Amino acid sequence: MKTIKTLLLVIMIFCISWTASAQNKETMVSRLQAMHKETDPEKNVIAMKRIIKDFKLDGIKNAEDIDVLKGEVALSYLNVNAFQKFEAYISLVKNKFNQTSYLNIAAINLMKKTGNTDYAEKIAKKTVELYDSFKNEPSARPSGFDRDDWNRFMTMSAYPYYETYAAALHVNGKDKEALLYEEKAIKGQDLNDLLQSSVELYTALLQSQGQEDKVYDVLLKMAKFGKSSLKMNDQLKALSVKKTGSEANASLLLDSIQRNISKTYRTETEKKMMANADAHDFNLKDINGKNISLFDLKGKVVVLDFWATWCAPCIASMPAMEKITKEHPEVVFLFIATQETGTDAETRVRSYVKTHNFPENALMDFPSPTNPKIFSLAASYKITGIPAKVIIDPHGRERFLTQGYTSDTELINELEAMIAIAKEQ
Repeated sequence: MKTIKTLLLVIMIFCISWTASAQNKETMVSRLQAMHKETDPEKNVIAMKRIIKDFKLDGIKNAEDIDVLKGEVALSYLNVNAFQKFEAYISLVKNKFNQTSYLNIAAINLMKKTGNTDYAEKIAKKTVELYDSFKNEPSARPSGFDRDDWNRFMTMSAYPYYETYAAALHVNGKDKEALLYEEKAIKGQDLNDLLQSSVELYTALLQSQGQEDKVYDVLLKMAKFGKSSLKMNDQLKALSVKKTGSEANASLLLDSIQRNISKTYRTETEKKMMANADAHDFNLKDINGKNISLFDLKGKVVVLDFWATWCAPCIASMPAMEKITKEHPEVVFLFIATQETGTDAETRVRSYVKTHNFPENALMDFPSPTNPKIFSLAASYKITGIPAKVIIDPHGRERFLTQGYTSDTELINELEAMIAIAKEQ
């Protein structure tokens, strides 16, 4: 069920129906985006009222749209720790599903941005209690939402809601209760379809409760799928040593699994090889001012990693990229920062790279002078989403383009196969 992997994105804002005319829709959405970026909640209150007035949003006909506006105001109060006002605006969100969506976002933000885990737990608990209260209630279904689709969606919603609560309980040291909610979150799901972070949380909770055999089984399945994380691999290796009696025996087992995975990836990757076309040449400076030209790199396999400081999957993929970079010193890896807008984009990228110890062979992709929404190098390689990797062979030919990120092992295995094939060209 690949839907599970995108549900966390869908669930962030359940319904933005915007029943206004087509020419007004983009304007309204852009104003909502401006609210999302605004740090002053009082300004967002004013912005919300202006949007309701300017677009004549009706309290009944446009209830879903107004819910979104109130949710954004609530989150802006949360971001400045004005919790009473946050709760006041959340309570004004009429649709219960919209309310749980914003509560869930709030709990995640509290854990990631502020470290206020006690309040995060409180909000996450309120989310699941509210969800449990209406998940089987027919009146909660918005008008125009197909009944069967709604029922499926509500079933899938358990995943992010229960898991956020499990994560909050976990960081607060309540692992026994956390495991109960994590098991509710993943109930009925195929391990193969779960987010990497979900499996990491699940196995950590199992291990905390002394269920090492179950941890081992889960990790072994993920390894055989080729979808484990670096953290999971380390955990599996440690348990394998216990199971097999020695590090040598554990290595034999894990190496055997890896050989099977590599063979499968090699076969599948060969099918994805692109036409024999010249890679688009470029001449860019890295963050230290050094000039980098693709023409000068002929004779080497080159991997271009398109990323951005604001792109969560890009950042999540970096540990795996660091690992494969170290394993292939003969390959040139260039990290192309793209879709970085604003006058301070270059400074922001340079600061981010240095602060987070990212590879310093980072290059800036700049917007087109005629269209600031189009970034030149990404456009020339037909990048439609990031993170994205372009693999170029020693003759300067583009051989592969892969976009997205799901797990460390998948990324590493795919790149290993692509690099090996590119070397042979």
